[in-house]
Order: sequence, then structure tokens, then C-alpha cells
Amino acid sequence: MSGGDDRFPDGALDDIAYLSRSVNRVRILDAITTAPSTRSELEETTGASRTTVGRIINEFEERGWARRTTDGEYAATPPGNRMLSEFEPFVQSVQVIGNFGDLVAWLPLDEVPIDLHHFSDSTVHRPEPADPTSTLAEFTTRMEAAAEFQCVVRIAPPVPLERKMRDGVVERGMETKHVITDGELEYLLDRPDRSTNWREYVEAGANVYRYDGQIPCNLFVFDDTVLIANTSSDFGEPHVVIETGNKEVLSWARRVIEKYRSEAERINSAAFR
Repeated sequence: MSGGDDRFPDGALDDIAYLSRSVNRVRILDAITTAPSTRSELEETTGASRTTVGRIINEFEERGWARRTTDGEYAATPPGNRMLSEFEPFVQSVQVIGNFGDLVAWLPLDEVPIDLHHFSDSTVHRPEPADPTSTLAEFTTRMEAAAEFQCVVRIAPPVPLERKMRDGVVERGMETKHVITDGELEYLLDRPDRSTNWREYVEAGANVYRYDGQIPCNLFVFDDTVLIANTSSDFGEPHVVIETGNKEVLSWARRVIEKYRSEAERINSAAFR
């Protein structure tokens, strides 16, 4: 990349490439960032050979990432500390992109920003080949025990989940914040056999809101767990499901739901008569 680019300067790309090409470099930088260490301690901590440790420490000193202390140990300098603290979430974000693939398009990251690396501990549930509705169990199991349920969705729930929603509020006093689209409401009203569940759901205290517009994803919070789902159609069982209990993602999910709730209109039980 001759001359570089304002967004991707050659020097920064060289530093990224240098660090990322060697697991030993990352491990040694991590170790001296955690605590000053001797070369022998770095050999033991990282499993790298004496020659490798010595070479990398010398390279770090040349780059200004490490310094030798008066006790003969090696410690990360402020630039070395910062390099690792910026590099780690970058690596995790790349891992998320690789694991999620097209699923990253479900996340409304521009509307309510969150760093992608917070999703690095997520689990992706995919349907069984012989049972495309198998991921529904991820929802019904949690609904049976949830004290808090929040969601912003563009799909009508499958009937079994709909009944669990109603039972959670009627029988356990489950707290809810449930945002649906006009399209979902119209779909439900065209099916009178489902109106009773929704009427009882709202009459028991469920907070349901209709949003006039497009919702980017199907986002659910069950207590401290976040689920993000897609479907094969606008109305149907969830297929692929992203699950995480990360606290930053949980806070983000609640902010996303509140954003849409604040722009939506509350529905009373009369809407389902």
C-alpha cells in the first residue's frame, strides 16, 4: 500500500501485522502488561523458548512497548499497555464477525451503538436439520421461569410461546415491556382464535406497545439473558438464535427496546376484542 491511506496508515498496519503474526508476541505483551516479569518467568508463563522471549523483548523495547525495570524485570510501557488494550477487543470483534457471518446484519449497531467485541461470548443456536423449529425451546424454557420479559419484535410468537407469555403474567406476575409492529398486530387481529391469549396477557398487566415502522431485529430479554432471532418468514418460529449473558449486551438490548418503546403507542386489551 504505497504511501498509505488516511484511514489505514502504513505504520499502524505494520504494528498490527507485527503483533498479530505471532501468538508468542501477544502472550508476552499480555504477560508484561499484567505484571513485570523476568525473561525466565516469561518463558514459563508463555511456553516460549529462551531465544524467542529474548528476541521479542528486544523488539518490544525497540518499538517502545517494553522497558527493563531496575529489578531486572520487563514491564509494558504506556504505549505497550494501550496497544494490547486496543488489540484485544479488535481480535474479539473479528472473531464475532467470523462466527456470526451474515448474522451481524441483525444487530442495530448504528441506532444504539455497542462495540462488537462484547458479543464474543455469544452462543449461536441453529435448528436441527430434521426440525427447523427446534430453537423455539430456547424461548419457551426461559419464558417458563422469567421474572422479567422484554422484547422488540417484528414477528408474531408461535402459539406455544404466546401461551407461556400469558401464563407468565397471569400466574407469576412477570414484568413485561413488549413492542410489536403494526404488521404483527394486524396479523394477530386477523386470527380471532389468538385474541383471547393476548387479551388476557394485557389485562393481567402486560405492557404491550405498537410501533409504526420497521424494526431491525427480533430482540428478547429474559431476566439477564439476551436472545436475538431471525425467522424464515415474517411470522413464524425462530430459526437461528444468538444468545448471550454479557452485561454490556444486556444493557444495550434494554436501551434498544426502550428506544422503540418510547416511540410506540401503548395497546390496551380492547384492541384484542
